[in-house]
Amino acid sequence: MTAAITSPALASQTWFSLVQTVSPQYSGPVYTMSNYDDALPSTIKVGDGASMTFPRNEAYLARVHISAMDHNVFYVPPHWHPAHDELFHVIQGRLEVLIGTEKRVCTPSDGEIRIPKGVIHSLQAFIGEECIFEERTEPMDDEKELFFRNSFADGRPPTNVFKTMQIMYYGDMRPVLPGHILWLENLIVTVIGRYLAPLVGYKLKYESLKKL
Repeated sequence: MTAAITSPALASQTWFSLVQTVSPQYSGPVYTMSNYDDALPSTIKVGDGASMTFPRNEAYLARVHISAMDHNVFYVPPHWHPAHDELFHVIQGRLEVLIGTEKRVCTPSDGEIRIPKGVIHSLQAFIGEECIFEERTEPMDDEKELFFRNSFADGRPPTNVFKTMQIMYYGDMRPVLPGHILWLENLIVTVIGRYLAPLVGYKLKYESLKKL
């Protein structure tokens, strides 16, 4: 088990020292998947008034569309990724993003923003405002889409701790717990997600994106 950040000094760096902003339009390699199971829906529900679409053979692996709602707010709690950098850009509207210890409101003019692996981050939309953003990872692989599909298999995030930790373990995601001790967060997800969840009967709904 490894984590990208092992130093408290690195973990506390500010937005400006952690985030790399690049051009508004990413023009790098496109992730191409062969033998994709086209029976999987291209768009899934990720909460009230929010959906996620998985484009094929494009630069970004997921596009999130959040409707303007006056009763609910799209929110992704603080978390970090052991093995992947996360990159996103806002296409329409505004998105409040926490990276490290700082918050910033991102808009289309910010271009693509990189969140290095091991760095705490969270996302929150604004009530009553429509927002669309896209994201990808480096390295680019199937893991992120599998995480999303398993997380929102029922149209909303799971509430059962065994199921949640299992999805996190196989989806390269770790929660931020009080005190934020990296090795402890990693250990808890590994013990519960990899070992205990299967023992009590939990299994990922999606284990592969490819045709069997």
